Amino acid sequence: MAAQAMIGKLAALAGVSRSATRSRKRTLFLEFTVLFALVALVLVLAAGFAVTRYLASDIRATALNDSETEVTELVGPYIARNLSPEMLAAPLEGTDLAAFETAVQQGVLSSRTVRLNVFNSDGVLVYSSAEAASGETLVERVPTQAALQGEVVSETGKPSSLGEPGLESYTELARIGVPLTEIGSTQAIGVAEVYRDFTPIASHVNAIERSVFISMAAVLGALYLALVILVRRRSNAISHQDANLQDRTDELKSSYNSIVAVLCAALDLHDNVTQGRARHVAEIASVVAWQMGLRKEQVRQIEKATILHDIGKIGVADAVLAKPGPLDDSEWVEMKRHPELGHQIINEIDFLRDAAEVIHAHHERHDGRGYPRGLKGEEIPLGARIFAVVDAYEAMTSHRPYRKALPHRKAIEEIVRNANSQFDREVVRAFLEAEKQGLLDDEPRRGNDEASFAVTGSGKRSPSATDD
Repeated sequence: MAAQAMIGKLAALAGVSRSATRSRKRTLFLEFTVLFALVALVLVLAAGFAVTRYLASDIRATALNDSETEVTELVGPYIARNLSPEMLAAPLEGTDLAAFETAVQQGVLSSRTVRLNVFNSDGVLVYSSAEAASGETLVERVPTQAALQGEVVSETGKPSSLGEPGLESYTELARIGVPLTEIGSTQAIGVAEVYRDFTPIASHVNAIERSVFISMAAVLGALYLALVILVRRRSNAISHQDANLQDRTDELKSSYNSIVAVLCAALDLHDNVTQGRARHVAEIASVVAWQMGLRKEQVRQIEKATILHDIGKIGVADAVLAKPGPLDDSEWVEMKRHPELGHQIINEIDFLRDAAEVIHAHHERHDGRGYPRGLKGEEIPLGARIFAVVDAYEAMTSHRPYRKALPHRKAIEEIVRNANSQFDREVVRAFLEAEKQGLLDDEPRRGNDEASFAVTGSGKRSPSATDD
């Protein structure tokens, strides 16, 4: 009944630990939600930028298409009516120039159309509304050259990029090339190159872009402030929770250690054969673990597992544990249950999960002939392999109701003889090296006249896993 009560208390403590873990998970989920919101804002910003660019591009394309239509339907035919093929043969001059200039001023040039160039089919400039020398030829003016093939072409850009001097006062221009044809013919006899002021369109697009970004900046600023307030509040809450959790963790660890001590005491009373052995085996096991270079936390787990290795014997009948002679087959079946029972008890405690694995395997053999699972070699947890060597030595050098203790040297020889069969050779090597370095020493123990193996009490000891 006492064992059941202690197991119940262990399970209750494990439940508290799991509750604290769930609380921490909720906090982490909230942090993830905030992070996700920030990422979403970045994505919204990127999408807004893309939409703005798309709208700007669409507005420009629509405006340019309208200009193309207007120039093609109105300006092109108007110019063709006022220019004969003969007039296009050479640069206009004299009365032809004056008459065409008047027609252009009345029907073509406006606040939007700021320049007109007319080229003949050979690409020779025959007229320009600018004060440019006649006879200039087309040089790398791809849109106009394409217009000579009968296509209406257009582009927008800054005056410097369009290569048309004298228009630097405009922010942006549209250049539209329209083929000139005779009435009833599709053959281009020349090209009208029209420059239109695109500054109002550019200003309109820029205004839209500014409005969109200002609106988005305002929204993002408000969201940012809200998130800052939320994160700050949650950070304070998390800090408070962490402090409480740390306090609770310290309490739990203290409770675990107390319960471990109580369980050991209960086991000692239940099994007088193993009374006091666990602590001694744990001390030697920690020395060997340090000798093998394990970390402090690993050594601590091995110490705990070693102290509790026979905790499963709480579930074994007293008659079996106290029997002075060899066990029969049914009694051995009963006894072999204790590693599994110990694992079931300790595995319920998060703090001791690693120790539970060592407890489960503490009767396995390196050659696979152990129990309860017949694990072999490195399938056996390292802590259990260390325990096997130390426990075997301690058992051989301790008195039992059914036999006397072996001398220290004979026990060492027996361990060496069984290296790589019952025991892990590397663990045996570390065990012997610890003895050689004086980390372990000989002292009489439990009425044994021969020297037995123990941790020295004179300071020649590896740092304990409980040392901070």
